[in-house]
Amino acid sequence: MIRNNIIRFFCWSEFECIKSKQCIPRRFVNNGDIDCSTMLIEDDSDETQVLPQCLPSEFSCNDNEPLRCIPREWVGDGVNDCDSGIDEKAILTFCHNLTEFHCQINGRCIPRYRVMDGFPDCPNATDELSPLICFAHSEFQCHDNGRCIPRSWRGNTLVNCLDGSDEVPMPSNETCVDGEFRCHNKKRCIPMSLVCDGMDHCGDCSDEIESCEEPRMFRCPTNASKCIHWEHSCDVYVDCPEGTDDITSAFGFKCNKKFVAGIEITERYCSVPQWALNDSYAQCDDKSDLCLSNGPYACTRCLDDKTMIAQRQICDGVLDCPDFSDECLCSTETSTASRYLEFCNNVCYHEGGSACDRCELGELWCPVDDLCVSADKVCDRHVDCAMSHLDEALCSAPKENKTRATNFDFDCDPVPQAVLDIVKFLNLERYSRSVAPLRAKR
Repeated sequence: MIRNNIIRFFCWSEFECIKSKQCIPRRFVNNGDIDCSTMLIEDDSDETQVLPQCLPSEFSCNDNEPLRCIPREWVGDGVNDCDSGIDEKAILTFCHNLTEFHCQINGRCIPRYRVMDGFPDCPNATDELSPLICFAHSEFQCHDNGRCIPRSWRGNTLVNCLDGSDEVPMPSNETCVDGEFRCHNKKRCIPMSLVCDGMDHCGDCSDEIESCEEPRMFRCPTNASKCIHWEHSCDVYVDCPEGTDDITSAFGFKCNKKFVAGIEITERYCSVPQWALNDSYAQCDDKSDLCLSNGPYACTRCLDDKTMIAQRQICDGVLDCPDFSDECLCSTETSTASRYLEFCNNVCYHEGGSACDRCELGELWCPVDDLCVSADKVCDRHVDCAMSHLDEALCSAPKENKTRATNFDFDCDPVPQAVLDIVKFLNLERYSRSVAPLRAKR
């Protein structure tokens, strides 16, 4: 089966197809072939759009209308890439010393990593006679013949040095240079331009999640080294081992989504990433995730002033806020009170509370296990309270369907003074009013 949802991420220095949203190399633009079309979407934008200008690393076929840009290394390579063959008639006036090697006979400029690679590129094979002096800030030197390759090639699982020295694990005390990101597994350094580009360059996905303000990837719960696009994290396909990509037990915004598989319609309760709540692309069937672009602000924030959730998620018996404020500030008169009271009564909100006699501020005390659990271990899909399962008990809706009570207005129980002290200390009163109102309607 073919997915019909579009992967959205940045194209950086590539060309972004208008309809299919693919990223294709700039050299494919105006080359006479349509490269943007897919099996599901017809898109000829790579042949109808005009590149504004060529990059310093490109050569302009200025005889073409619209403009076509080809890599500088294609100039003088014996193949006509421009319609008029100007790339084989022209002689480049200079080479970029930091990235190119100059062939003296025909003036051709080739990338520095093509020197000492075993394949002659210059007419007299001068690129294979002796190694270059590598630039430490941008290149790695092979241990065998001294070949200089880009630092980003080191540890990418592809052997580029004949002796494989570029795939030897980095020493633990080796640091990355400015403009690089150190993977959490410490196996390689990658350019910052590769962080959050929708691809796992590190092998442990650390370049796509922990260091991204808007993570484009979703980490599989049972296999930390495997990541998938967020748009695939809740669909009719199995992308993670054991089908754990369809996650409903995580903090944050959740909604029902319907999927058509053959003649069947499947409905799932899916997590929506926080970064997706700020755009105009609806992932929920009811468009409730358009928090900022669907008229007045229709969502609500947790007391941490960071996490956005739907208003329907407040006091529903499921933990959705990392600070537990969507459940632990609710009235005990709600239909889900019995479900969350045991949990909330054992959270240390303020010094002097019974839970604080045993745990630190913000921790959960599991009485049956006599164990303190930090807030970041609640709803992390790993049971820490082995006997009571208290840390994971409120992370998803109960399986049984409960009948709703008749609508009526009621007075909310007063919020404990200890909690009000914290709210006032953190200057969050205006958010607490929407989370814990004085009057409510069931």
